[in-house]
Amino acid sequence: MSLTEPKSASMAFMDVLLERYPERFAWFSLRGKAAPEWNPRAIPYASCPSPNRPSRLRTLRLLLVYFLWPFSQALKAARFARRNGCEVVLADLAFEAVVTGRLTARFLGLPLLVNVHDDPVHRLRLKGHPGWFLRWYENQFARTLRYARRVGVISDYMGEVYQQRYGVGTTTLYIGVEAQNRLEPRCPAVERTCVILSLGSQNSVENWNRLIQAVQFLNAPSGEQRYRILHIGNLNPSLAAPHEVEVTGWLPDEDFARELGRADICFLNADFSPEQAETGRLSFPLKIHSYIQAQRPMLALGPSDSAVVRFVRERQAGEVCCQPDARALADTIQSLASSPDRCRRALEGLAALRETFDRTRFFETFDTFVGEGA
Repeated sequence: MSLTEPKSASMAFMDVLLERYPERFAWFSLRGKAAPEWNPRAIPYASCPSPNRPSRLRTLRLLLVYFLWPFSQALKAARFARRNGCEVVLADLAFEAVVTGRLTARFLGLPLLVNVHDDPVHRLRLKGHPGWFLRWYENQFARTLRYARRVGVISDYMGEVYQQRYGVGTTTLYIGVEAQNRLEPRCPAVERTCVILSLGSQNSVENWNRLIQAVQFLNAPSGEQRYRILHIGNLNPSLAAPHEVEVTGWLPDEDFARELGRADICFLNADFSPEQAETGRLSFPLKIHSYIQAQRPMLALGPSDSAVVRFVRERQAGEVCCQPDARALADTIQSLASSPDRCRRALEGLAALRETFDRTRFFETFDTFVGEGA
């Protein structure tokens, strides 16, 4: 049984698993009913969403959602699991699932497996909840991690932090890329415009503006559009979109692959602000697997200890810029776009990533994660 929430950050992860193993899952949601399009394989499904009111009485709502309601959710999830003959509880840890997942496994007497895509403690800290609640919640998170038979994380960097902070071993579960979908590796060419790819949500307005300014700096000497930004997905209306930026909106798979093939450099970034430092260290964006699919050099802008910068640097998959400065970023882009040696090293790094971030390898890892007595 998977204890999760539809339309959450873990949805891509669950979609891959449900497609591969539709007969092995019963799905219990803490975020409401799933529309048919979110459950096309008719997986056994039930839900028990938390109350949304009284939304203005914060302390009362915290007591309801995190202290009282998880017992109700866990009891309903346990009854649902018994009806469907579940043998393992797989909980995606976010919000009240941290408590509900552990209680469900205890009520059932079944092994608990947990998966973490975004650090739940930090997510709640950013919401400005009171200190007493955050301390209690982190204690619950630690208890759940230690109670679990196995802990899945989205990156080795998150695993490092959890080992140090909570004393738990982890398994990195990253959905990877299907071999047949990978594009042919390619370096930027001097005879065509260099296209810098941005994908999905942009988590830093400042870094987005720095990227635009860097492109403008690079184009200024010639007065031509030698560098451009291609954004695949919907761009937040609050973000700038000057003529150097092309926005496609969300695309079906065949159009997505075509637009992905236009990229010369793939852009990653982490916010430089101190309050986002924890997010930068623990987050590992799913767009990385699309960039590995593209087989184009990566460009990471952010603090030196952020996961995206460490990833690109340690895997030698491109270039990094650790200065919150548009001109420094422009120099990094130019060096990557104009140096065949730098690009060749990046493509060699990406070739190695094809083996690590492979869809088949993900399934093998997941089978081990849920097997061996779990």
